[in-house]
Amino acid sequence: MSAEKAAREAGFNLAVSYVDGIKEMKQGVDEMARRKIAGILLDSEQLITGTKFENASVYLSCTKEFDERQKATFYYRLSEAGKLAAERLIRAGHQKIACIIYKNERSILNGYKQAMQDNNFPVQPVWIYEGETVKEIEKYGVSQCMSENVTAVVCGSQEIACCVCKVLERSRTVIPDELSVIAIGDGRLMEMLGNGITTVKLPAENMARDAVEYLTEMIQNEKQIEVMRRYPPSVTERGSIAEPAQTKQGEKIIVVGSMNMDVTIEVSRIPVNGETQIAERVYVYPGGKGGNQAVGVGKLGGQVYMIGCLGNDMDGKQLYTSLTENHVHMDGVLFDTSMPSGKAYINVERSGESTIVVYPGANRNLSISHINRYKYLFESAKYCLLSLEIPGDIAEYTMKFCKRNKTEVILKPSAVEKIKEELLLYVDYFVPNEHELNVFVPNGNSLEEKAEMLLEKGIGNVIVTLGARGCYFRNAGTSMYFEGTGFEPVDTTGGADSFISALAVYLSEGKNIIQSIGFAIYASGLSVTRYGVQPALPDRKAVDIYEEEIYSKYLKKDEREAG
Repeated sequence: MSAEKAAREAGFNLAVSYVDGIKEMKQGVDEMARRKIAGILLDSEQLITGTKFENASVYLSCTKEFDERQKATFYYRLSEAGKLAAERLIRAGHQKIACIIYKNERSILNGYKQAMQDNNFPVQPVWIYEGETVKEIEKYGVSQCMSENVTAVVCGSQEIACCVCKVLERSRTVIPDELSVIAIGDGRLMEMLGNGITTVKLPAENMARDAVEYLTEMIQNEKQIEVMRRYPPSVTERGSIAEPAQTKQGEKIIVVGSMNMDVTIEVSRIPVNGETQIAERVYVYPGGKGGNQAVGVGKLGGQVYMIGCLGNDMDGKQLYTSLTENHVHMDGVLFDTSMPSGKAYINVERSGESTIVVYPGANRNLSISHINRYKYLFESAKYCLLSLEIPGDIAEYTMKFCKRNKTEVILKPSAVEKIKEELLLYVDYFVPNEHELNVFVPNGNSLEEKAEMLLEKGIGNVIVTLGARGCYFRNAGTSMYFEGTGFEPVDTTGGADSFISALAVYLSEGKNIIQSIGFAIYASGLSVTRYGVQPALPDRKAVDIYEEEIYSKYLKKDEREAG
């Protein structure tokens, strides 16, 4: 298309002929001469001689291996594209990289091998597959490479990338969390596939346009122009490359909870009985305790799986997309056709404080059979994040199942006034705010005494979040206050969800409880400086910036007290 446009702008028309082999190409050139063609573009590594186009021919090539007598040649190297693709994966931390190509594109394979050798990585023969057809690659090639625990794959074409994605979808392998993918060649399909496939874009269009411009100049001036120009490929970033799964330190985290569409209403102050307020702004964001916590874990680099119900409506589809885009595995999520997706209506005043009214919608239809259907997701799961915006019997069943499965429960006691006292035995981490603590322990004791009473009922760890003031932690061996970050809040809605997700991620990475709480306070503090919940949840880099500050504020204090 770029070549045709360049020709038209110069006052020429472009005629295209497809041939196989040098003999057929020579015949095609002779045919063009009989049709009184003014000049010719040749996609050939070999010189075509004995034609009327000696001073009006330009060669195009995807390799440097061509006849040096070709005076005007525009080329790129497929080997450079293969090398660039492998190098992009290596920069992301991958060492076990597969390469799947068609047999006639071994230049890509040569570039891939060069990148691996330059970085002193071994190239295993079973990581490489050269196929004749896409059906062969689908049937044999992908499974061969995947069986060797590779963490990334270079696809020699867009067609091969589609084939790989198809096989991975059948095997429930998630891109990029479990396998990173990069394709040679770019197009609209690569934008649409999954969350987008990162590609090495070949410079064919720019090369063809420039070649036509030189050819028209040769025709008009009736002389040969000597030019040898190389065009480098480039990487187009999308959503298919992440660090290798095994380098993510955290163990598996399951979230069982609600997913809602949050309608956040900004007001000067929270309305009281009989009062009408005019909203200053309204925001609509994906939310829900379960959804927020899952996204929080995903953004911080945790390995997280969601179990819950969405309505089969536009809100449900938007919620599903938001979670998948934030690296949440959605295997355990069902679309309910009988109920709309849940909604939460949130009033936020200028100080950042908020009140929430929740309509459960499809969340209400989460069932025991649903949990049983996805029990396999709990295999090897270290933590289960549970909030009480789901039916009580489902929460109870999940807690008991987690106990049998040796999965530790982190419970946020929102939206309920009571929980059966015997169920506290199944809670490893209980994370109420002050109001929720007073609901569960309503007598006039101090905060510390109330936390102690909860420990006596069987809870392993009690963490009371105190908003801007930080939190209080109590377990069998430690009683400790953590001060807040000092960040200025604008919307406190998702602070607790950010705290719990960050706590779970750090614990899943083997950090101790003091380190994990310090990390969680800063993650929570960052999240309340922005509106909404899921868009405001911080990524790992944003929190890690404060690593030294977290250490000096909490860990040094803990070390001094321990000493």
